[in-house]
Amino acid sequence: MLTMKISLLKKPYVISIVMSITYTLIVVIGLSVFNNHSALKRFFILLGGDLSNGGIIQSFIFFSFLWALLEIQSGRKEIKAEFKTLCLNLLPTSDRHVLLPFDIPDIEKKLGQLKKSEKKSILGRLLGQAILKFKSTQSMSETIDIISIQSDISRELHESEHSNIRYLLWLIPSIGFIGTVIGISQALAIASEGDMDKITSLLGVAFDTTLVSLVLSAIVTGLFHCLQEETDKLHAHVKEYVISNFVNRLEIKKEARKSAS
Repeated sequence: MLTMKISLLKKPYVISIVMSITYTLIVVIGLSVFNNHSALKRFFILLGGDLSNGGIIQSFIFFSFLWALLEIQSGRKEIKAEFKTLCLNLLPTSDRHVLLPFDIPDIEKKLGQLKKSEKKSILGRLLGQAILKFKSTQSMSETIDIISIQSDISRELHESEHSNIRYLLWLIPSIGFIGTVIGISQALAIASEGDMDKITSLLGVAFDTTLVSLVLSAIVTGLFHCLQEETDKLHAHVKEYVISNFVNRLEIKKEARKSAS
C-alpha cells in the first residue's frame, strides 16, 4: 500500500496539481502584497492572481503546462535510457568482426542477462525478433523484413505514449480561449450598467488568459518537437545498429562449408 502511494505521488499529474496550487498561492499573495504598485499589480493579475475575476483560469493553464513539461521530461529520460542500451555491447562493432550462426547463442545469452527494463527496450525487442526470425528461416531477407516491421511497431507504440502530450498541447490554448469567452461574456453582461472600469478589468482578464496560454503553448510545443526529433533519431539508430552489426556481419556460407566438410 505504501509503495502504491509513493508511486501515485510520482505521477506527473499529481506533481502538477501540487505545483499549480503552490503557483496560485504565490500569485495571489503577490497581488495582495503589491496591490499598490501598478506595474507589479498588473503582472500578478496577468498571472492569475485575481481569482475573483477569472484568475483561476490561469491556474488551470499552468497546471496543464506543468503536466505537459513533466510528460516531456519523462519521455526524454526514457529516450536517454534507450540510447544507453546501444552501449551494452550486445553485438560486435569492429569492422573486421564477422558473425557466424554458432555465435547467435552467445548473443541470446547476453540478451538473457539484461535487466528486465533493458529486455523490454526497443533494442532488446528488435534484436530478439531478428534472431528468432533468422533461426526459424535462415533467410536474411526475411530477417531484414522482420527488423523493419518490428521497428515500425516500436515507433507506433512510442508515438502512442505521446498522446497525452498532444492532448495537453491542444488543451492549453483551449483553456485560454475559454477564459477569453467567459471574460467577454461577463463584460457584455454588465455593459448596460456603464461601469467602464469594471468592463475594462474583465476584458483585461479575458485577454490575459489567451496571452498566457499562447506563450506557454508555444514553449511546450517547441519542447515537444525536440522530443519527437530525439524519438525519430532513436529508432533510426537502433535499426541501423541491428542491421549494421547483426545482419551485415552474419555469414552463412562459411558455416555451410564447414558443415559440408
